[in-house]
Amino acid sequence: MDGRHSKIYQSPGFEGLETQAIAGLSVHRMDIDQDFCNSNTYKGYFSEAFPGVPDADLYSKEKAGLAIAAYERTMMSNQAPFQQWLKGDYNALFEDEKRGAVLFFGKANCVSCHTGPALNKMEFHGLGMSDLDGPGIYGTAVDKPENLGRGGFTNNPEDNFKFKVPQIYNLKDSPFFGHGGDFRSVREIIEYKNQAVPRNPRVPQSQLAAEFVPLGLSAEEIDQLTRFVENGLYDANLDRFNPSSLPSGFCFPNNDFFTKNDLGCN
Repeated sequence: MDGRHSKIYQSPGFEGLETQAIAGLSVHRMDIDQDFCNSNTYKGYFSEAFPGVPDADLYSKEKAGLAIAAYERTMMSNQAPFQQWLKGDYNALFEDEKRGAVLFFGKANCVSCHTGPALNKMEFHGLGMSDLDGPGIYGTAVDKPENLGRGGFTNNPEDNFKFKVPQIYNLKDSPFFGHGGDFRSVREIIEYKNQAVPRNPRVPQSQLAAEFVPLGLSAEEIDQLTRFVENGLYDANLDRFNPSSLPSGFCFPNNDFFTKNDLGCN
């Protein structure tokens, strides 16, 4: 995202999920207007979601993004083994996963940042990871503001190279990790945090998080912590959130003619 979306971040009352959903519609070049809504059943959904809003203000990317964010807030990874264990099913975790959980909340001190129900935090920290222009998947120009993390949006030098603490459920299916995308596994991230040697020479020491210090974990402990994060925090039943059909008649999740034709779905 760039300056074209800066007005979103100045809108009062919007949380991170809302700003991402609104900006994402522009990033993915999606148009929403009254003509589009008049041509399908989305018109009624807009009116139901935002009663009393005049038509002139109703059919917009902002309103669509707010609706998308509201839906996303209902999609919770709440059937992971660790959550079942917390509810009293003490057979939900394997022994190594339990040991990993003890490390997570103890020696490794992951909980200093990854806390609360989602194991995240509404804070921004610098871990010295590679930029988006580094050896990851994005190839973003080195002078792009997103390489500065939060500082790229606030223009406050104290925020430079600091990124939001993410939630860590359902990570093991991802092929890329870290905001530069140059880590390839959960274990690589844990090893990086254990060593606490920054990869990015552009990040000054003053911008690194106080928590970014060597953890002293052994190889066995890294294995145990990895198993807890990958498996203990993995909800394998997220398909329960997939809609059975879409108003457009196209396929979930791409919602376009080409996917419908390729997948042959209803």
